[in-house]
Amino acid sequence: MKSVPRVVMFAVALLSIAASAAIATNLKASAARERIAQVLGIEKQSVVRIKNISVSANDAVVEAQFMAAFHFTVDKDGKWTPVEVRTGDRRWESIELIQTAVQKEKVLRTTADLRTLATALEAFHRERGSYVTASSAAKLVDLLAPSYVKSVIRLDAWSHEFEYSGNGSSYRLFSRGSDGKAGTGDDIVFENGVQVKGNNN
Repeated sequence: MKSVPRVVMFAVALLSIAASAAIATNLKASAARERIAQVLGIEKQSVVRIKNISVSANDAVVEAQFMAAFHFTVDKDGKWTPVEVRTGDRRWESIELIQTAVQKEKVLRTTADLRTLATALEAFHRERGSYVTASSAAKLVDLLAPSYVKSVIRLDAWSHEFEYSGNGSSYRLFSRGSDGKAGTGDDIVFENGVQVKGNNN
């Protein structure tokens, strides 16, 4: 099987830099460039070009551009597929493993957000004697924020809206998972304060 390296330019959007000390004042392009080069194993920081920086209270979104090498293989039908990526002087990294790690992180983040909403629902129930009666997560969050949750949480890590149905005595809160379809194996579901389906079940 043949393989061919491809070098391309690509942008890293929504790169969250958790450096509260820097963010407390302002995140400068030079600091962002240094951190990105360090994380990606790029020896020459000058090859990282910072396009834009948006700073909020606890996060920064940095749009950057840099060189990367992609290793492609060709299948029996002549279709080329990228299988590895390399930035800077680092070794080749499996794209499949990166995708698996990203999906795992999305599941963990979505589960954590659902647990935050479930905890808020339990606090609401203790204080008012019933769960939120609503047929959408948007309505749920409108009723929970800011008294029971500090921030608005409406979307899972795949940018799908959470689903909620509650009648006062019980509720069902869930993410449709990576496939975006309800009732499939990757759903993450909380009912009445307990996770009943998802990565831990």
